Amino acid sequence: MNKPPPSASAALPLSAYHILVTRPTAQAVPWAKQLAALGAQTTLMSMIDIVALTDSASERAIINCVLAFAEYQKAIFISQNAVAHGLDWLDRYWPQLPIGVRFFAIGRVTAEALQRGIGDGEISGRVNSSVNSSYMAHSATSTMDSEALLAHPDLANIDDGEKIIIFRGKGGRTLLGDELQARGAQVDYCELYERKQPDAPQAVDTDFRRTNRQPVISVHSGESLANLCNTVNENDFLWLQQQAILLPSQRVAEQAQALGFSKIIVADNACHDSMVNALCEWQKHDG
Repeated sequence: MNKPPPSASAALPLSAYHILVTRPTAQAVPWAKQLAALGAQTTLMSMIDIVALTDSASERAIINCVLAFAEYQKAIFISQNAVAHGLDWLDRYWPQLPIGVRFFAIGRVTAEALQRGIGDGEISGRVNSSVNSSYMAHSATSTMDSEALLAHPDLANIDDGEKIIIFRGKGGRTLLGDELQARGAQVDYCELYERKQPDAPQAVDTDFRRTNRQPVISVHSGESLANLCNTVNENDFLWLQQQAILLPSQRVAEQAQALGFSKIIVADNACHDSMVNALCEWQKHDG
């Protein structure tokens, strides 16, 4: 899909590549569009399905967290999906967001989505004047993970008993909450959605396997990588192992290496610009 005419793509930086996009659909589409604008051909093969939690027990737990939102001093959003689902629930129960809650996000892109949501989005007309960019913070380094957010100065010193709510998917990493509790915080999780692995086995798209460009697999998380390896059939897996794979961190790169991948491209983080920059740098030296 999104294959540009040869004449239009000849001078574009990614025109040599056919990229397999494994993100969840909501994030895959803008990522594929950005790649296509840079000349790449793309194929979508989502390796995570994001599904809202709708069972009665989960919804009751979410409602309890949302109704108590004013009791928290800090609110942390793990991902863009957490922002979308979390703000949807807050919009249902808070005509105006409470004063004094500070907002945090893992990574700049998630922070921007959160800022748009509380400043320009569906609840923009219901936001207290205290909820603005001065209340927004995100990972201070280029790394988009819990460790980077924990290094933020505003999370370094926690008042004993300070209440923090973390909006996330079901069963996410516990490092962030565990460390904040160790620093003295009272941490609650608001689990909004679950990540599901696609049904197995799946076949890699024929157009991607037979492409006349250089194949590159783009993977934005360790979970997506694991799902990819678990769902494709054996022949496709053996073929994928021989292709270049674009990854968001050294941690996921080590996972890929353990799974038998050798042509590994490591970005600074999972934001689109960082992933593109890493691919372009790899192209100069190894591609």
